[in-house]
Amino acid sequence: MQRGTYNLIKTKVMDKDFNQIWYWESPQEKSRYDGQGSHGLIAADIDEDGRDELVIGAAVLDDNGKGLWTLETGHPDMCYVADIDPNNPGLEIFYGIERQLKTDGICVVDAKTGRKLWAHKKPTRHIHGQGMAGDILAQFPGMEVYAGERDLEERWLYSAAGQLIEFRKAGDLNPRPVWWDADPQKELVLSGTISDCGGETIQRIEGRPVAVVDCLGDYREEVITALKGQLRIYTTTIPALDRRICLMQDHQYRLGVVAQTMGYYYPAQLGK
Repeated sequence: MQRGTYNLIKTKVMDKDFNQIWYWESPQEKSRYDGQGSHGLIAADIDEDGRDELVIGAAVLDDNGKGLWTLETGHPDMCYVADIDPNNPGLEIFYGIERQLKTDGICVVDAKTGRKLWAHKKPTRHIHGQGMAGDILAQFPGMEVYAGERDLEERWLYSAAGQLIEFRKAGDLNPRPVWWDADPQKELVLSGTISDCGGETIQRIEGRPVAVVDCLGDYREEVITALKGQLRIYTTTIPALDRRICLMQDHQYRLGVVAQTMGYYYPAQLGK
Protein backbone atom coordinates (compact mmCIF):
# COMPACT_ATOMS: atom_id res chain seq x y z
CA MET A 1 0.00 0.00 0.00
CA GLN A 2 1.35 3.42 -0.91
CA ARG A 3 0.33 7.04 -0.59
CA GLY A 4 2.10 10.06 -1.97
CA THR A 5 3.40 11.14 -5.37
CA TYR A 6 4.62 14.74 -5.48
CA ASN A 7 5.95 15.18 -1.95
CA LEU A 8 6.07 12.80 1.03
CA ILE A 9 5.71 9.11 0.07
CA LYS A 10 4.71 6.35 2.53
CA THR A 11 4.75 2.65 1.71
CA LYS A 12 3.63 -0.32 3.80
CA VAL A 13 4.08 -3.97 2.83
CA MET A 14 1.82 -6.57 4.51
CA ASP A 15 1.34 -10.33 4.38
CA LYS A 16 -1.90 -12.07 3.42
CA ASP A 17 -3.24 -11.54 6.95
CA PHE A 18 -2.47 -7.80 6.76
CA ASN A 19 0.39 -8.04 9.24
CA GLN A 20 3.08 -5.46 8.51
CA ILE A 21 6.30 -6.78 6.98
CA TRP A 22 7.99 -3.42 6.58
CA TYR A 23 7.15 0.28 6.49
CA TRP A 24 9.00 2.99 4.55
CA GLU A 25 8.82 6.76 4.32
CA SER A 26 10.77 8.85 1.82
CA PRO A 27 12.50 11.02 4.49
CA GLN A 28 14.16 7.87 5.88
CA GLU A 29 16.65 7.91 3.00
CA LYS A 30 19.69 10.17 2.91
CA SER A 31 19.16 10.75 -0.81
CA ARG A 32 16.08 12.67 -1.83
CA TYR A 33 13.19 10.27 -2.48
CA ASP A 34 10.42 12.83 -1.84
CA GLY A 35 8.36 13.65 -4.91
CA GLN A 36 9.70 10.82 -7.05
CA GLY A 37 6.37 8.97 -7.25
CA SER A 38 4.63 8.04 -10.50
CA HIS A 39 0.93 7.50 -11.25
CA GLY A 40 1.28 3.78 -10.65
CA LEU A 41 3.30 1.23 -8.70
CA ILE A 42 5.25 -1.33 -10.72
CA ALA A 43 6.51 -4.57 -9.15
CA ALA A 44 9.44 -6.19 -10.97
CA ASP A 45 12.54 -8.19 -10.09
CA ILE A 46 15.00 -5.60 -11.36
CA ASP A 47 18.08 -6.90 -9.52
CA GLU A 48 17.44 -10.55 -10.45
CA ASP A 49 17.48 -11.89 -6.89
CA GLY A 50 14.17 -13.76 -7.24
CA ARG A 51 12.16 -11.14 -5.32
CA ASP A 52 10.26 -8.16 -6.65
CA GLU A 53 11.29 -4.57 -6.12
CA LEU A 54 8.84 -1.66 -6.16
CA VAL A 55 9.38 0.94 -8.86
CA ILE A 56 7.56 3.85 -7.27
CA GLY A 57 8.47 6.24 -10.09
CA ALA A 58 11.87 7.86 -10.45
CA ALA A 59 13.05 5.76 -7.49
CA VAL A 60 13.07 2.09 -6.53
CA LEU A 61 12.50 0.33 -3.20
CA ASP A 62 14.28 -2.98 -2.63
CA ASP A 63 12.30 -6.00 -1.41
CA ASN A 64 13.63 -5.37 2.13
CA GLY A 65 12.05 -1.92 2.42
CA LYS A 66 15.20 0.11 1.74
CA GLY A 67 15.73 2.62 -1.01
CA LEU A 68 17.71 1.05 -3.87
CA TRP A 69 18.25 4.18 -5.97
CA THR A 70 16.66 7.49 -6.95
CA LEU A 71 17.11 9.76 -9.95
CA GLU A 72 16.11 12.84 -7.93
CA THR A 73 14.42 14.26 -11.04
CA GLY A 74 10.94 14.56 -9.60
CA HIS A 75 7.68 12.95 -10.67
CA PRO A 76 7.58 10.99 -13.96
CA ASP A 77 4.31 10.82 -15.88
CA MET A 78 5.75 7.93 -17.92
CA CYS A 79 7.31 4.90 -16.29
CA TYR A 80 7.77 1.58 -18.11
CA VAL A 81 9.83 -1.36 -16.83
CA ALA A 82 10.76 -3.85 -19.53
CA ASP A 83 13.63 -5.39 -21.49
CA ILE A 84 13.75 -2.28 -23.67
CA ASP A 85 17.35 -2.54 -24.86
CA PRO A 86 18.57 -6.07 -25.74
CA ASN A 87 22.18 -4.85 -25.66
CA ASN A 88 21.98 -3.90 -21.98
CA PRO A 89 21.83 -6.84 -19.53
CA GLY A 90 18.65 -7.10 -17.48
CA LEU A 91 15.69 -4.74 -17.48
CA GLU A 92 15.47 -1.05 -18.27
CA ILE A 93 13.08 1.76 -17.29
CA PHE A 94 11.75 4.39 -19.68
CA TYR A 95 10.88 7.74 -18.09
CA GLY A 96 9.11 10.90 -19.15
CA ILE A 97 9.57 13.49 -16.37
CA GLU A 98 6.71 15.90 -15.78
CA ARG A 99 8.50 18.88 -14.27
CA GLN A 100 10.43 21.39 -16.36
CA LEU A 101 14.03 20.30 -16.94
CA LYS A 102 16.95 21.72 -18.89
CA THR A 103 17.92 18.21 -20.00
CA ASP A 104 17.15 14.49 -19.50
CA GLY A 105 13.36 14.91 -19.33
CA ILE A 106 13.09 11.75 -21.44
CA CYS A 107 15.48 8.92 -20.66
CA VAL A 108 16.08 5.17 -20.44
CA VAL A 109 17.96 3.89 -17.40
CA ASP A 110 19.38 0.58 -16.26
CA ALA A 111 16.74 -0.78 -13.88
CA LYS A 112 19.21 -2.39 -11.50
CA THR A 113 21.31 0.72 -10.86
CA GLY A 114 19.43 3.76 -12.18
CA ARG A 115 22.35 4.54 -14.49
CA LYS A 116 21.17 6.54 -17.48
CA LEU A 117 21.78 4.68 -20.74
CA TRP A 118 20.73 7.71 -22.78
CA ALA A 119 18.67 10.86 -22.39
CA HIS A 120 16.97 13.59 -24.40
CA LYS A 121 19.45 16.49 -24.31
CA LYS A 122 17.08 19.38 -24.91
CA PRO A 123 14.90 21.33 -22.47
CA THR A 124 11.44 19.97 -21.71
CA ARG A 125 8.52 21.85 -20.17
CA HIS A 126 5.94 19.21 -19.16
CA ILE A 127 6.25 15.68 -20.53
CA HIS A 128 2.73 14.36 -20.13
CA GLY A 129 0.50 11.30 -20.40
CA GLN A 130 1.32 7.64 -20.69
CA GLY A 131 3.57 7.82 -23.75
CA MET A 132 4.53 4.43 -25.18
CA ALA A 133 7.11 1.65 -24.93
CA GLY A 134 6.88 -1.18 -27.43
CA ASP A 135 8.65 -2.91 -30.31
CA ILE A 136 6.77 -1.38 -33.26
CA LEU A 137 9.61 -1.17 -35.83
CA ALA A 138 11.50 -4.24 -36.98
CA GLN A 139 14.53 -2.31 -38.25
CA PHE A 140 15.53 -1.11 -34.75
CA PRO A 141 16.62 -3.66 -32.10
CA GLY A 142 14.53 -3.74 -28.94
CA MET A 143 11.63 -1.45 -28.09
CA GLU A 144 10.85 2.00 -29.34
CA VAL A 145 9.81 4.67 -26.82
CA TYR A 146 7.57 7.69 -27.38
CA ALA A 147 6.90 10.83 -25.36
CA GLY A 148 5.42 14.27 -25.85
CA GLU A 149 4.81 17.68 -24.31
CA ARG A 150 1.47 18.64 -22.80
CA ASP A 151 1.59 22.34 -23.72
CA LEU A 152 3.64 22.18 -26.93
CA GLU A 153 3.05 20.26 -30.16
CA GLU A 154 6.25 18.28 -29.76
CA ARG A 155 6.49 14.48 -29.93
CA TRP A 156 9.59 12.26 -30.00
CA LEU A 157 10.02 8.63 -31.02
CA TYR A 158 13.34 7.10 -29.96
CA SER A 159 14.95 3.72 -30.51
CA ALA A 160 16.00 1.57 -27.55
CA ALA A 161 19.57 2.80 -28.06
CA GLY A 162 18.56 6.47 -27.96
CA GLN A 163 18.48 7.21 -31.70
CA LEU A 164 15.86 9.81 -32.60
CA ILE A 165 13.63 8.09 -35.15
CA GLU A 166 11.01 10.78 -35.58
CA PHE A 167 10.13 14.24 -34.30
CA ARG A 168 6.64 15.48 -35.07
CA LYS A 169 4.53 18.52 -34.29
CA ALA A 170 1.32 16.63 -33.54
CA GLY A 171 0.11 13.24 -32.39
CA ASP A 172 -1.61 11.37 -29.60
CA LEU A 173 0.20 11.39 -26.26
CA ASN A 174 -0.99 7.88 -25.38
CA PRO A 175 -0.76 5.37 -28.25
CA ARG A 176 -1.16 1.85 -26.89
CA PRO A 177 0.93 -0.93 -28.42
CA VAL A 178 -0.79 -4.29 -28.95
CA TRP A 179 0.34 -7.68 -30.25
CA TRP A 180 -2.29 -8.16 -32.94
CA ASP A 181 -1.01 -9.78 -36.13
CA ALA A 182 1.40 -12.66 -36.72
CA ASP A 183 4.77 -10.90 -36.59
CA PRO A 184 6.94 -10.05 -33.55
CA GLN A 185 6.23 -6.31 -33.75
CA LYS A 186 3.30 -4.62 -32.08
CA GLU A 187 0.58 -2.54 -33.68
CA LEU A 188 -0.98 0.61 -32.20
CA VAL A 189 -4.41 1.30 -30.71
CA LEU A 190 -5.07 4.85 -31.82
CA SER A 191 -8.12 7.00 -32.70
CA GLY A 192 -10.64 4.20 -33.07
CA THR A 193 -8.34 1.89 -35.01
CA ILE A 194 -5.74 -0.78 -34.62
CA SER A 195 -3.04 0.19 -37.10
CA ASP A 196 0.53 -0.65 -37.93
CA CYS A 197 3.22 1.92 -37.27
CA GLY A 198 3.00 3.14 -40.86
CA GLY A 199 -0.61 4.14 -40.33
CA GLU A 200 -2.39 1.38 -42.28
CA THR A 201 -5.61 0.41 -40.52
CA ILE A 202 -5.93 -3.28 -39.69
CA GLN A 203 -9.08 -3.18 -37.53
CA ARG A 204 -11.58 -0.50 -36.60
CA ILE A 205 -12.87 -0.46 -33.04
CA GLU A 206 -15.61 1.43 -31.22
CA GLY A 207 -15.60 2.82 -27.71
CA ARG A 208 -12.98 4.07 -25.30
CA PRO A 209 -10.08 1.62 -24.91
CA VAL A 210 -9.83 0.63 -21.25
CA ALA A 211 -7.35 -2.27 -21.45
CA VAL A 212 -4.94 -4.08 -23.73
CA VAL A 213 -4.29 -7.57 -22.35
CA ASP A 214 -3.89 -11.20 -23.41
CA CYS A 215 -7.08 -12.35 -21.70
CA LEU A 216 -8.00 -15.16 -24.13
CA GLY A 217 -4.81 -17.15 -23.94
CA ASP A 218 -2.48 -16.87 -26.92
CA TYR A 219 0.48 -14.48 -27.12
CA ARG A 220 -1.55 -11.83 -28.95
CA GLU A 221 -3.56 -9.29 -26.99
CA GLU A 222 -7.21 -8.28 -26.86
CA VAL A 223 -8.46 -4.70 -26.78
CA ILE A 224 -11.24 -4.03 -24.28
CA THR A 225 -13.38 -0.95 -24.92
CA ALA A 226 -16.28 0.73 -23.14
CA LEU A 227 -19.37 2.18 -24.79
CA LYS A 228 -22.58 3.38 -23.18
CA GLY A 229 -24.07 0.25 -21.66
CA GLN A 230 -21.49 -2.03 -23.26
CA LEU A 231 -18.13 -3.61 -22.58
CA ARG A 232 -16.52 -4.99 -25.74
CA ILE A 233 -13.59 -7.33 -26.28
CA TYR A 234 -11.91 -7.11 -29.68
CA THR A 235 -9.67 -10.02 -30.64
CA THR A 236 -7.53 -10.68 -33.69
CA THR A 237 -8.75 -12.99 -36.45
CA ILE A 238 -5.28 -13.27 -38.01
CA PRO A 239 -3.88 -16.83 -37.64
CA ALA A 240 -0.65 -17.05 -35.66
CA LEU A 241 2.40 -18.38 -37.51
CA ASP A 242 4.06 -19.70 -34.36
CA ARG A 243 3.18 -20.69 -30.82
CA ARG A 244 4.20 -18.82 -27.70
CA ILE A 245 3.19 -19.02 -24.07
CA CYS A 246 0.13 -17.08 -22.90
CA LEU A 247 1.36 -13.65 -21.79
CA MET A 248 -0.47 -13.94 -18.47
CA GLN A 249 1.93 -16.75 -17.53
CA ASP A 250 4.72 -14.17 -17.39
CA HIS A 251 5.11 -13.00 -13.78
CA GLN A 252 5.80 -9.36 -14.52
CA TYR A 253 3.10 -9.12 -17.20
CA ARG A 254 0.52 -10.49 -14.77
CA LEU A 255 1.60 -8.02 -12.08
CA GLY A 256 1.41 -5.27 -14.70
CA VAL A 257 -2.19 -6.18 -15.46
CA VAL A 258 -3.01 -5.94 -11.75
CA ALA A 259 -1.31 -2.53 -11.54
CA GLN A 260 -3.56 -1.21 -14.32
CA THR A 261 -6.39 -0.87 -11.80
CA MET A 262 -4.77 2.22 -10.27
CA GLY A 263 -3.57 5.58 -11.50
CA TYR A 264 -2.59 6.06 -15.12
CA TYR A 265 -2.98 3.14 -17.51
CA TYR A 266 0.42 1.72 -18.36
CA PRO A 267 0.20 -1.36 -20.67
CA ALA A 268 1.69 -4.45 -19.04
CA GLN A 269 5.22 -5.46 -20.03
CA LEU A 270 6.94 -8.82 -20.13
CA GLY A 271 9.82 -9.65 -17.82
CA LYS A 272 12.94 -11.46 -18.99
